[in-house]
Amino acid sequence: MKREVSTSTIGRDEARRPLMEAYMFQRRVLLGCSLLMVVSLMIWITAIATDHWIIISGGSGIFIPESRRFFMSSHSGLWRHCRNTIVPNALSNAQVVRNFSSMSYTSQTNINDARRNLSHMEFIRQFALESLEESNEFTESARRRMFAHWARGEEDDFQMFRSAFHKLIMSTEAGQRDYNATANKPISIDPLDVSGIIKRKTFGAALQRVKYNNTWSYYVIPEIAQQAIFSNWTDYPLVVRLLGTYIRDIGIPAFVLNDERVILILTPPLPPSRGGQTAFYSYIPNQRCKYIDMFPNSNTLRNEPGFDDELMDYIRTQASFACITLFVMSLGAVFSFYTFFNPRYMFKRLAGGIHLVAASTALVVLQVLFSSIDYTKDNLFYAYPDGAQLTYGYGVYLAWFTFTVNILCGVLFLWYSGKKKGAKAPTDEIAMADEPTIMGR
Repeated sequence: MKREVSTSTIGRDEARRPLMEAYMFQRRVLLGCSLLMVVSLMIWITAIATDHWIIISGGSGIFIPESRRFFMSSHSGLWRHCRNTIVPNALSNAQVVRNFSSMSYTSQTNINDARRNLSHMEFIRQFALESLEESNEFTESARRRMFAHWARGEEDDFQMFRSAFHKLIMSTEAGQRDYNATANKPISIDPLDVSGIIKRKTFGAALQRVKYNNTWSYYVIPEIAQQAIFSNWTDYPLVVRLLGTYIRDIGIPAFVLNDERVILILTPPLPPSRGGQTAFYSYIPNQRCKYIDMFPNSNTLRNEPGFDDELMDYIRTQASFACITLFVMSLGAVFSFYTFFNPRYMFKRLAGGIHLVAASTALVVLQVLFSSIDYTKDNLFYAYPDGAQLTYGYGVYLAWFTFTVNILCGVLFLWYSGKKKGAKAPTDEIAMADEPTIMGR
């Protein structure tokens, strides 16, 4: 039997045709947003996984006194940091003035191994058992005991002697003059000018002639550091190699001041453009990449001059919000696709709201990153040397893309989340979906 279609039904379908076309356009737009959110999620994962967010270039090389190296470049992300340097090593027969830290190990692994070997040596055991003299001065036996406790990793005993050294030596007026520098720009000293340095007495009593590796050379050892080490220290194995680390752990700066209390820095010549060596120095490229320890202890931070407690707060905040953004974006992608299975308006609004929250957390990551750069530039010379150039890596641009996509998709989902009831709906099914739901008992 043939069913007759009433003119009223035909008229209603014709009236709803523009609504259906608009609704299908809306679905295509939101489908595109949903697919774009998946792409954006993958891009965000790529962005937070890369270590190319911040790129710092040192040009032809910036000498860093703390590490005795030329800073060439560094790049870092939210989890990983890489640093490229060139290590200048004075040749054994070269007539140059050396800093005492150049005798020491620079690798933390070598330092730990050397301390472990040193702690089992007989002279360290004897030093640790020496009786202390009754004196108001920091005596020779106290120096031996302090070094022995440091070598054996006996932290409480070492800190006790360290506190005594600070009180008796470093806190005195003479001690303060040795390491309390003025804010004036450090003075660079040419280490090749050996005769001039000796004649002018540039470093005063800090310039010492030391036999190392069967060769006599001039080393700059701060006077206050000389008071922390026991006599004949060069005659004992491994002591020379660990002197720089030992002096640093006591808290003695590695620099020397002139009469006006301005820092004097022995600055080797810049490395040759093609690497290799000159008549006085060899230049060894060095690259170190490591994952950032999010919760370092005090000893770890002491070994990392490019980080401090406040910078670690910035880094932890970045990492936390990066993970939060990842979770929220994943949730937003799920709800975006769910709106195609349930056309009710509230799910579109929920998806749009989640996208805007994800945009907000991504923006937090970027803002904290920029704040950490400003803090590093102002307070951590080792990580951001004067004269270095900053550029942003592709990780930052991917993060901005993710932020923009979340903002765009959030606005579009909210824009197309209006209620479609009655005559405003393209179909009766969609009209029923947007009707109020009365929940009974």
